[in-house]
Amino acid sequence: MLTRPTTEQILRNIVDELQATVAPALPDGLAKVAVGMMTQLLQGCAVRAAHEIGWMHEEIAAIEAEVGPVAGAHGDGLHLDDVLPRYHAAGEALAAAVEAAYAAGDTARIEALRQLLEARNAHEMQ
Repeated sequence: MLTRPTTEQILRNIVDELQATVAPALPDGLAKVAVGMMTQLLQGCAVRAAHEIGWMHEEIAAIEAEVGPVAGAHGDGLHLDDVLPRYHAAGEALAAAVEAAYAAGDTARIEALRQLLEARNAHEMQ
């Protein structure tokens, strides 16, 4: 028993229970497939719960290093509601920088910004 579980641990425990208790009790078919899909989704949520705010801070810093300070990216809170406005502002700044780089035909800048987009996509895929 966990006395102070993290969200990641709670989600992983739910996955373990679904796999150990629920899935074996189900007949083959739609319900078993649904439980399998739920466990995959919960595993992804566990990873995201453990890293999401850190990833956002890393992406904001990387974007600001490339495009400069992000307008509207104020506040230093660590709660998701504090970080989200900064993260969205950084995403908008990144999109504007990509548009400007393509408009200018700046291939070096396009490549640098593409790398930021790929890093963001890698986090989203996790």
